[in-house]
Amino acid sequence: MTEAPLNRRPHRRHNPDEWAEMRALYVSGATAKCIAAEYGCCERKIYARAGKEGWLRRDLKAEKPPMTPEAADAKARAISGVEADAPVRALKADADLSVAMRAAVRTTVGMLRGGDTTRAYAYGRLAALMLRLDRALGDEAEASAGGRTPQQEAALAAILARLGAEG
Repeated sequence: MTEAPLNRRPHRRHNPDEWAEMRALYVSGATAKCIAAEYGCCERKIYARAGKEGWLRRDLKAEKPPMTPEAADAKARAISGVEADAPVRALKADADLSVAMRAAVRTTVGMLRGGDTTRAYAYGRLAALMLRLDRALGDEAEASAGGRTPQQEAALAAILARLGAEG
């Protein structure tokens, strides 16, 4: 007396009526495991048929088609009510470099939230460039002032005073 292993189910063809019932169960939210147990087949068979015929379960939002990236971008812009590049567009011609940098950062964040990653990347690079320019201009100002900051000047004066020398 030999018994078939418990994990094997014999191959069985299902008629169109059974497939229609399985589809209705799957679309209404039943799991493939539950359907397979009821109809005597394996889960993989259910998943393969569902993928081939495009069945979507109710809990996977079968009623609504998936949102396209363009629609998601438009919806995010409508929710925010303000164009993401508004901080940069609001800059005046004589704006300070640090103000422009902060506007570029705010624009980058707004575009990332809105889903416009390509333009966000461009504004992020612009903000990074302005930061480097700000640092370079700051270093240039320090060099024109003798290359020392006020803190360095105070430290040098304190050292010279301890040594008894005049600066």
